[in-house]
Amino acid sequence: MKTLTSLCAAAGALLLPAFATQAQGVGVASIGAVGGLHIPSAYVLGAGDAALSLGDDHDPQLGTYNQHRNYTLGFGLGGGVELFGRLNHTQNMKPGETKYVGGDISGNLKWQLPIEAAGLPKLAVGFTDQGGEAAVYFRSLYAVASDELGPLRWSLGYGQSEKSVVGKARVLDGVFGGAELRLWDTRATLLAETDGTRRHAGVRYYSPVLPWLGDSQVVGSVQRSFGGTDLAGKSADATSFNLSLIVPLQTDDATREQRSRSAAQAHPPLPALAASGNTPAPTRTERLATLHTTLRAAGLERVRVGTLGDNLVVEYENQRYLHNEVDALGIVLGLAAEHAPANSRRLHVITRKTGLVVSEASVSVPSYRAWLRDAAESSAVQATLGFGPLPGYDADAVQWERGSQQATHRVRVALSPLLNYTVGTEIGLFDYSVALQARTSVPLWTGAEAYADVVQRIDNSVLMEPGAAFANLRHRNGLQTLALQQSFWLGQHALASVGAGLYQYNTVGLEAEATMLVPGRNEDSVHLRARAVHLTDSSEVPGTFDASSASYRWRMSPSTWLEGGLHSYTDGSKGPALALTRWFGDVALQLFAREGGGNRFVGLELSLPLTPRQGMGAQAIQLSGNPRFALPFRTLLTSDTDKANAQRPNAVRPVDLSYKSEVELLNSGRMTPDYLGTQLPRLRESFYLYGRGLMP
Repeated sequence: MKTLTSLCAAAGALLLPAFATQAQGVGVASIGAVGGLHIPSAYVLGAGDAALSLGDDHDPQLGTYNQHRNYTLGFGLGGGVELFGRLNHTQNMKPGETKYVGGDISGNLKWQLPIEAAGLPKLAVGFTDQGGEAAVYFRSLYAVASDELGPLRWSLGYGQSEKSVVGKARVLDGVFGGAELRLWDTRATLLAETDGTRRHAGVRYYSPVLPWLGDSQVVGSVQRSFGGTDLAGKSADATSFNLSLIVPLQTDDATREQRSRSAAQAHPPLPALAASGNTPAPTRTERLATLHTTLRAAGLERVRVGTLGDNLVVEYENQRYLHNEVDALGIVLGLAAEHAPANSRRLHVITRKTGLVVSEASVSVPSYRAWLRDAAESSAVQATLGFGPLPGYDADAVQWERGSQQATHRVRVALSPLLNYTVGTEIGLFDYSVALQARTSVPLWTGAEAYADVVQRIDNSVLMEPGAAFANLRHRNGLQTLALQQSFWLGQHALASVGAGLYQYNTVGLEAEATMLVPGRNEDSVHLRARAVHLTDSSEVPGTFDASSASYRWRMSPSTWLEGGLHSYTDGSKGPALALTRWFGDVALQLFAREGGGNRFVGLELSLPLTPRQGMGAQAIQLSGNPRFALPFRTLLTSDTDKANAQRPNAVRPVDLSYKSEVELLNSGRMTPDYLGTQLPRLRESFYLYGRGLMP
């Protein structure tokens, strides 16, 4: 406590000449949590923020090494919760050596208590180094309070640490705390703190938000430790660094509105709502012809426009705006509302994929046009926005003016990276095999397409060479998949997709997926997936490749899903699985737990679009990226009978279909009314970014 008092007194002395407010942003402590140099604070990452950090701080009680690195990756999950993973690597290397071995992998969780009261600091509880039993290096439970006083940010907490494998107390053992002082308007701060076993002092710099880097922020610090000793009791004070990249995974509504305004300023104002009597109004035929031409110019295909009474009806298919179908819908709604024939009451938009109807939305034309001119009119649009078939709608009764249900593109080529890797094993810090997959697809008839996947390996680490420890994870070159896929609706609530062909280079068989909307709860869904294949190459050791799953997805909110089910895994084992998915814009973070054959795995999967938000328009040959690239990480949960957190790359793997109909047809599961109803700011933004420039 005496140490903490002296640190705060020193910080108070520095407070007098500094009158600016605290530097904007948060820093990442070397233990893997938002906080100071080495200690956590009660602040957390914002919802949808990710933090990637690299540093070389090292606890001397782990031994003396000439190579040590800290890697942390954290996510703000919302609700005051942040989750961090940490890889602590240590190694003694001889001159000229390049080989690295693994280190300690740990998971850290912090929750900022939802308590808001005048004069009360932020409060949080958390734990570090949870999940594995094989080696306990940094495990502790803690509670911490933090607040700001002018340019001073302080934290005070108490932690209880377990004893490590070497018998010494670890970090956050007893009282810990520190202070961070803003140095005028330099975006730099001074920090001093104690973690209960060592003291630390240093300087930190917060960069401005960097628009060219996706509005990310770089935070760097240099620190010096005091009072540390090694296993022999000798002084082991050291200087270290930590560099963090804070990345927002989603765009907030205020930013989207600002983008809309900026894009609108580049063009003349939209025509007045009341038509001028001095200019002859275009006829119905002229308006529909202009609308059809404009939608085609936006890069959409299967475009049809027509009228049904006083309703305007538009059909389209989108293969250009692959981040989110909302972008294409916003363009169509905006252009259709502006080009709607006079006296049009309602606009009905039908979204197709491979010719199949996958979504129908409608809105009041006058309300939507008013909202495009004034964002404050959103409540009127929300009140008139509807989803599902238009009452009395019959495609044969529509007076179609222009368009065709035939696809424009003849060949679509989608490029995607492939990555197999291991992290923190006993023989390697990071081993990898990276390849490029080119998927070529051709539309056939309604709901059908043929596709082929060709893989070209780019590089791999030494341990993934043939005959090495991880050779089975090395990507193969050649034709990976050649299949025919047919998708179709079973009634109004079930979408089925079946494929047949060559899979995984040398197996032939079938794949099937069904998504069933729960009647009365169309936001919830049941998912069935299965694969049945047979090896064609008898020279290879036969394995179990058949797999299936059945799960129920509960949509807790438009951006949060909880899915549980039963699996028959690819290794022949069976067991339950539970997954929590949190969407941040077009990025999804999934936390999962799976059990099969006595093995239990927990992990996370980050999925995101690796393709431009606006890609190539509809043409004979269309090139794109991957609309949903998934990067998973998992670790084996150890037990009293199995304390070795060993690599088991083939164990407890769920069925992984080559063609994912939910991604290809249902906007990665985001085609439900509850989700689309929350996307008004994005609908308006996409119109001004990609549609407004196509109008006079």
